[in-house]
Amino acid sequence: MIGLMPVKLNYALPKKFALLERLYQCLEEEASRYPFVCEPGCSDCCTVNLLATSAEVRYFLDSLKEQERKALLEKLSPFKGKQRLRPKVTPNEMALFYMSGKEPPADEGFVFEPCPFLKDNLCSIYERRAFVCRTFFSLKKCQQTREAEAPPEFLTLSTVLMQLLEEIDLAGLYGNFLDLLLFFLENEGTPPEEIVIPEELLSNREAPDFAIPLQYERYVRQFLARLYREPVGDKTFKEVLDEIKEGAQVKEALSFLGEAL
Repeated sequence: MIGLMPVKLNYALPKKFALLERLYQCLEEEASRYPFVCEPGCSDCCTVNLLATSAEVRYFLDSLKEQERKALLEKLSPFKGKQRLRPKVTPNEMALFYMSGKEPPADEGFVFEPCPFLKDNLCSIYERRAFVCRTFFSLKKCQQTREAEAPPEFLTLSTVLMQLLEEIDLAGLYGNFLDLLLFFLENEGTPPEEIVIPEELLSNREAPDFAIPLQYERYVRQFLARLYREPVGDKTFKEVLDEIKEGAQVKEALSFLGEAL
């Protein structure tokens, strides 16, 4: 990890949830412009190698009742400690590496194990699935080609929005979706000062800049301009995002493990 950032696990969650919902909606509208062939029952891409921010995980958990969260913890307990993709850097740290002319450390731990939320090849948490799940699209059936095929400009947009997603969740965490779920479920009711953040979870940071190849810059910038103007309550997306960034105090040098506030 490039730097230690402040971690405030409950910071600005209602605002973050509102931005997530608007971002999800705008991405869905953009995806509808393409002739993607994905349909219910397609699940080749639904594995445990799923990365997310803590805001996304909290957004999902916020939809569950207490008994449902307890049942979920029991369901996920067998996955504790099992091998799966765990990131070495966050999307914005990766961008910083590239901007510095350096190669980021390679991610490891890929396993092609089905996502535990799959049921009869359908996503059981579809309405509150993570952002990266919402970017899995293909122009051809993966069962036929053995890999997804998406337009390069859409893949670039998805990468940039992952950076933005991290920025939305400033003072939050980034990691494997299952690791984040287990972390929050296991620490329910624990006083903040007693929470220890495991090393596989990284702290989010501001975007140094968006990683946009020149040939797709106009396309991505136009999407971002529309997104930033989108209404979120009585403000714009950009205004709410700026409020989150200002209040997160991300410039402050705080201990990663000691500031789970």
